[in-house]
Order: sequence, then C-alpha cells, then structure tokens
Amino acid sequence: MKFLLPLALSMTLMADFLPTSQSYTPYEDFDAICKSTFGPQATVAQWQDIKKAYKKAEDKKKFLEDLDLKRYDQSYIIENNTTAFFEAGDRHYILTYHNHNLPTNYTYLVHDTIDDHMLDLGSWRDFSYPVLCNVPSKRKGN
Repeated sequence: MKFLLPLALSMTLMADFLPTSQSYTPYEDFDAICKSTFGPQATVAQWQDIKKAYKKAEDKKKFLEDLDLKRYDQSYIIENNTTAFFEAGDRHYILTYHNHNLPTNYTYLVHDTIDDHMLDLGSWRDFSYPVLCNVPSKRKGN
C-alpha cells in the first residue's frame, strides 16, 4: 500500500507535449491559449523540458511523431525558459524540426540544438505557428 502513493504522485507529474491545432502570431497570450485548449494545468512547452524528454526517450522517432512533426522546417511557439518568449526585439523563440539539415538560406537564428539539428531552438519574427503546450498526463511510461 505504501508504494501506491509515490506511483500516483509520479504519474500526476508526467506530461505530454501537444501542439495547438490553430496557429498564432507572436503577441498573443500563449499560456492562456494552452490552458483554454488543453485545460488549466497546461503551460507553454519549455526548451529545457523538450531537451530532457528527447534525451530520455528510448525511441526518438516516436518522440518526434508524438510532437506531430511531419515535415521539414515545421515550427512551434515555445519558451526558452520560464520568463522569455522573445530572444531580442521582436524575435520569438520557436522549436523547429530540421532533421539534421539546417538551412542556410534565411535568417533563422539557432540558439541551441538537439541531436545535431534534429530539433532547433531558434527565433523568428512575423510568423503564425501553433503553440507547443506541456500538458499533464496520467499515462504510464512517459
């Protein structure tokens, strides 16, 4: 009986990264969007949490599929940490799927990378992207 409490507690701390079905511009309330879309516990996904989850994932391909990343250069709005949405001026942080092939023909800034540009923390301006939300889950194995 004693082991059930820690298991139940740990299950409530698990989360899934889920993208919104709609796209948003850089100046919207992303936290409110996550909460209205996925419930009151949902928050905007943070880069460090994504990095940790990717590193921990045994099946990297499934991890990317779970993020609903289907095409090269697909992006989501994220946070770089708990307070920063903007890199500088009007450049907002985004997560972009580059599948190890970072393009060099535009001004996408790379601030950090996962697995040699499989996923990049970048910044961009004047966009419309879905928001990637961190949603508490009760699924086992996350």
